Amino acid sequence: MKNLIYILIIFIAIQTANGQQNHKLQQKQQETGCYNPLRDIVGWFLAEITYGILIESFLEKDTPMHNAGITPYPYFYNNEGNYTYNRKPVPFRMEIHADGHLTPVKDYFGSTGFKLRFLKRASIQIDYVKLPGSLRNDYLSQTDISFSYHRIRTRRFDLWYGLGTMFAENPTNHNALTYHIGSELFIRNHLSVEGQAHWAYFNPVTIKNYQIQLNYFLSHWRFAVSLKKFRFPGNRINSAGLGIKYNF
Repeated sequence: MKNLIYILIIFIAIQTANGQQNHKLQQKQQETGCYNPLRDIVGWFLAEITYGILIESFLEKDTPMHNAGITPYPYFYNNEGNYTYNRKPVPFRMEIHADGHLTPVKDYFGSTGFKLRFLKRASIQIDYVKLPGSLRNDYLSQTDISFSYHRIRTRRFDLWYGLGTMFAENPTNHNALTYHIGSELFIRNHLSVEGQAHWAYFNPVTIKNYQIQLNYFLSHWRFAVSLKKFRFPGNRINSAGLGIKYNF
């Protein structure tokens, strides 16, 4: 959590400092006669492209996705997934999940967590997993706290990305900055396909988690079959799992 706070503070400080520096530089250039408006136009254009890719383009502001709201749970409204255009949305939604995993060498392990969706486009998630290690009674636990921005929010497709922090016990016992990307495609008959990727950097150690799963929704419940890959120094774990989620 401290890493997230530090990221926000640094980002705000950088933006403020850049704004002040650019203003002073522009004044100085105007005084010396070296001011080049074309350079400002190009800079503005590049900033708009970056904003359009990461947040929202000007073309999307007049589309239903701009005001898409959170559904009470997937398929509550016919064939709509996480977002609805015309129906009554909810201000937030909390999801709690638990999963069991089996590796090819018959090691069992579990994971659990919850996700809170709010402000239509944002979510915060906490996940915990305890992985089997390479030696008997050895393990690696990961606690991940992440913030996501849901970039694409249609009735059938949801794509998000974000930053977070991870605490790993064995082999690092340290916090690390993480980033992630994920998507979910809703198909008919209460089914969806979901994929996620997480990367955590503990200098010089890198931990990578990948996941793809098939979901079936029944009222507030979601049942999942998944394949997951965990990559960290000294070990690679492939697993198949079954999971359950409840939407509040």
